[in-house]
Amino acid sequence: MWMRNCWQVAAFTHEVIGGQLLARRICDEALVIYRGGDGKPVALEDKCPHRFAQLSKGALIGDVLRCGYHGLCFDTQGRCVQIPGQDHIPSKARVRAYPLVERYRLVWVWMGDPERADPSLVPDVHWLDDAKWAASEGYHRIEANYRLLNDNLLDLSHETYVHTRTIGHEAVAETPIAIKVEERSVRIDKEMPGCTPPPFYQYLGRLKASDRIDRWQRTVYQPPGYVVIDVGVQPLDAPAGSNRVEGRVINLMTPETATSTHYFWAFARNFRLDEPGVTEFLRANVGRTFDEDKDMLESQQRNIGDVAEPVFSIAVKADAGPTQGRRLLASLIEAEARGA
Repeated sequence: MWMRNCWQVAAFTHEVIGGQLLARRICDEALVIYRGGDGKPVALEDKCPHRFAQLSKGALIGDVLRCGYHGLCFDTQGRCVQIPGQDHIPSKARVRAYPLVERYRLVWVWMGDPERADPSLVPDVHWLDDAKWAASEGYHRIEANYRLLNDNLLDLSHETYVHTRTIGHEAVAETPIAIKVEERSVRIDKEMPGCTPPPFYQYLGRLKASDRIDRWQRTVYQPPGYVVIDVGVQPLDAPAGSNRVEGRVINLMTPETATSTHYFWAFARNFRLDEPGVTEFLRANVGRTFDEDKDMLESQQRNIGDVAEPVFSIAVKADAGPTQGRRLLASLIEAEARGA
């Protein structure tokens, strides 16, 4: 069900605070994340080998994580370095340590073979910490399989019906798409010329509901759960570049369990950078939009239940993007299982 030899988001940087322990389940494995004495993030298996207590209920003593049940202590590599009341430390007294990379204001974890954890493979989301862009970020925990979130983002026609108060209008559902499939990515382009702006873009571009615009959505998907969408509008009756709105919708889905997902998201913009009110507008309205997705996706999951590979009854033209995305993901999972 999951790719493991890849970087996935474990947390926002601001969630990993010195002296504090963060419990997080990823790919159905329990992790405890914290900062070592040098300030670098650490991720260990959240299960003491003694009696399987959660290490996240313990305490940090400098660089050492002490189990809150019987006091066994572990270093940042997962090795037990002290057992109260005895000198001998069994060879099996250790927990798994996971490779981490801190980049783009995110903490990335490698759940697979640590020997293959190449930091150069961290997906590019530079918009999050680029001075030429301002990002409004957020997080949703969604009780649905991560592939349903991928489907949602690879078929944006749903905006017409799910997001009527913010980004949806008829042009999104009616405009055809162009798809390009590559070795490790799927690109889906939707160009909507001569349409009217929905409420979200009326505010961002200082536009009226009757204005005519060119609108675009250019989506790039990389398995297992990276989707970045180049979005924007350009008014037709304004000078070139005037009131132009351009952004990147950054969507990073990390599986929690078979039926739940950590959804880290952001809207990064390169316009009206000196207006904090725009940053807060985006955080609130993108968050409200994803609340609507959360409600729909969780209702899907309730209907699907715990079926690992649901077979949907019918297919429609708009399914082309999700279908290609699932095929690519499945092929990479299969290749990983073969050791390729």
